Amino acid sequence: MRLEDLTPMQQDTLRELGSIGAGHAATALSQLVDKQVMLTTPELEIIPFSEVPLVFGGPEQLVGAVYSRLLGDIDGGILFLAPRDSSLALIDLMHNRPPGTTKSFGREEEALFTHFGAILTAAYVAAIARLADLNVLPSPPSFVLDMAGAILEVATVEVGMKATAALLIRTSFQDAETSIDVGVFFLPDPDSLEVILGRLGMA
Repeated sequence: MRLEDLTPMQQDTLRELGSIGAGHAATALSQLVDKQVMLTTPELEIIPFSEVPLVFGGPEQLVGAVYSRLLGDIDGGILFLAPRDSSLALIDLMHNRPPGTTKSFGREEEALFTHFGAILTAAYVAAIARLADLNVLPSPPSFVLDMAGAILEVATVEVGMKATAALLIRTSFQDAETSIDVGVFFLPDPDSLEVILGRLGMA
């Protein structure tokens, strides 16, 4: 079963999983920075795998990314992605500093961005596992700052070239001073997608 072949009802089921996962991530971020962080209503859509780099400006757009494989009852990957400026703004938010303070990525910034990416992807994976009654965890996350097209090539290899489409969850984290655009791409292989929907009674 492929993402692009899902019925509207099956797509709605996956969208609900995405909304729950994004909401949990906003709660975790609020606890991390010790102030309320609002979440815009997540936009969820199924897009061809080749169009993933276009979401944030094209294959040459510089982005920060955190990637994890899925381990357990299902296979695939989770890719957390944000444009470079949004990535740096996220670092400032986590440090409780004015937007624009962080100018570049060093070791500390990479660690913080990876930590948040891991929180966000873990929240989404936990939503899938809980609602579908699956045993699944994300692998330790990998960080990269590169062009979106290059990151996609790596993710394609990681999922074994099986994923033909991605479920995009796009949202913004907001506080009183800034709005940070991020995206999470769920890249299930076709067999795993069928397992998820089967457990949800939607196969």
